Amino acid sequence: MCFSATASFAAGAVLMPVAAYTISTALKMDKRYLGFAVFPLFFGLQQFLEGGIWIGLDQPETARLHLYALGFLFFAYFLWPFLVPFAAYLIEPREDRRRVFLGLSVFGLLLGLSLFAPLLFNPDWIPLRIVNHSIDYNSRLIWEGILPYAVIRVVYAGIVCVPLLLSSEKHIRIFGVIITLSVIAGFVFAHYAFTSVWCFMAAIVSTYLLFALRSLGRRRLQVRGHPV
Repeated sequence: MCFSATASFAAGAVLMPVAAYTISTALKMDKRYLGFAVFPLFFGLQQFLEGGIWIGLDQPETARLHLYALGFLFFAYFLWPFLVPFAAYLIEPREDRRRVFLGLSVFGLLLGLSLFAPLLFNPDWIPLRIVNHSIDYNSRLIWEGILPYAVIRVVYAGIVCVPLLLSSEKHIRIFGVIITLSVIAGFVFAHYAFTSVWCFMAAIVSTYLLFALRSLGRRRLQVRGHPV
């Protein structure tokens, strides 16, 4: 796969108006959906950060490059494994699934802290490099020597995908299928730079949430007796 600063900035730019729509719709129709509504915004910001990394890799200013990398990995390592199951928890009507999703969110928070927090104190743990036209963050983990990297990825994928696939909301399940397929594609075709490639694919597919929130708006209008 071939990515660049242009691709990252373009993805971020596309996601900003999508985010404006999803967030405004959730605020008007059902605030419980805000957890999902902010996905395009956060994915867009993450892509802007990666665009900065692409530019920084060609420049000698390593301090700014490191800040961009930390910002990108904040989303990748810390935010997503917490926010995805928590967003599913917020809209889930079934109490048994709510407990599962909340438990996964707490577990994701702890996993995210273990992945991201050490990077704040060890700048040399993020040796950025380009592999096959993609950024390989190749960050060291405190789990090295304890668990294989592949196991961490599978656990991470489970935390992110399972709540989406088990959601009672049809459009969130569809979103979960798309996200799961993107994870599998990242594993199979871009294992050398999985973090960068998967986040880019997930950013693109998060535009589906526009249709999910649009459907929510239509349902609310139908319930209120308004034409759609």
